[in-house]
Amino acid sequence: MTGRSSFADKIAVFHPGTQHSWQTALALQQLGRLQFYATSIFYQPDRWPYRIERMLPSPIREKVHYEFRRFSNPALDTNFVKTVGVSEWIERLAHRAGFRQLSRRIDQFGNARFAELLKSEMESSRSFDLWGYSSSSVQAFRAAKAAGRACILDRTIGDGREHNRIMDDLYETYPEFFSDSSFRIPADRIERDDEEYSLADVILTGSPFAADSVRKHASDGSVGDRLRVLNYCFDERLFGGFNRAEDTPRSGPVRFLFLGQAGVRKGIHLVLKVFEKIPRELASVRIVGDMLVPKAIFSKYSERVSYQPTVPRADVPSIMRNADVLIFPSYFEGSALVLLEAMASGLALIQSKNAGVAVTPETGIMLPELTEEALQSAVMEVISNRERLASFKANAQREAQKYTFARYQSSIESLLEGPF
Repeated sequence: MTGRSSFADKIAVFHPGTQHSWQTALALQQLGRLQFYATSIFYQPDRWPYRIERMLPSPIREKVHYEFRRFSNPALDTNFVKTVGVSEWIERLAHRAGFRQLSRRIDQFGNARFAELLKSEMESSRSFDLWGYSSSSVQAFRAAKAAGRACILDRTIGDGREHNRIMDDLYETYPEFFSDSSFRIPADRIERDDEEYSLADVILTGSPFAADSVRKHASDGSVGDRLRVLNYCFDERLFGGFNRAEDTPRSGPVRFLFLGQAGVRKGIHLVLKVFEKIPRELASVRIVGDMLVPKAIFSKYSERVSYQPTVPRADVPSIMRNADVLIFPSYFEGSALVLLEAMASGLALIQSKNAGVAVTPETGIMLPELTEEALQSAVMEVISNRERLASFKANAQREAQKYTFARYQSSIESLLEGPF
């Protein structure tokens, strides 16, 4: 703890990856309170390594540009942006190639190097506090506290011990859907998370589920009133700019969409098992994201679903325009942004309570439990009641207005102006 009761006028935001850190930095920029935004990946065509795309032959250039533009936010003033290192790119390549353990080791190395590069900034005489993200902030927070700076920890996921408890149970029930048995969050990472809790002056989560998991497991038991829920927002540049009032199919298949990492943690096994039982003439389902189910298992269901690997964020709105329902039976999240994006795009929701803050009785169905039976019941409800489905979709875009960028920015302003 810093011994101060208010934050500095300027806040530095850092994240070695992305998460929703761009939106946090942009909110602070527009409030006139951003010191800098430090990250590893931020698309700036005139800087290295992004200049390389100009030198590549087509169609390689098109593929590289396709990947680069996943990390673009033109609203952010690049004068505030600091990009450091290439470890995040290497980590992503290792992850895409299936080397998960190598990817995690590179991530740890990158976080440590990232913090070291930030250290000189924190040792400067300029007055600013720090806004960092879960499992990547401990080294930077140590340096910040030594310099007398306050620390905000944005915990974008639930506590690792709750993750391990849930996943252990799922491994007992659905072992064939796991790519390997090394799904548990390791003890050393949980120890680092605990240190982040202890160093933070304020701990933010995106949902009551995530907050409860931190409160339940934090080792020192002292998070107390330092722990707060701060609702996230959707990107209004991309989502919600079209009317979905009259496009619900009155007959034929209802179009379901699953978007995100397609693994057991997010309930993909439930989706595959449920839609295997539902006739094609009643429903279609499209899965977009990194498929984490073993190929031999997924092949048993692949003819029943449409699958597409991860796409740039700029392509997601068009995918959502061609769906009626986002289905997201996740077991463990912080608060999934895809839920807010789907509502803004006029999709009905079927989600778990663990997935985050979004669905209401007017916009979709909250699953009472995470079982095949509960999910199938919810799916059949929206298939059989097209009027209710149309109502869900019509209400979704109105409900999404509770999660605009302006609301998020106002919440940040209130947080920084109040005592901590």
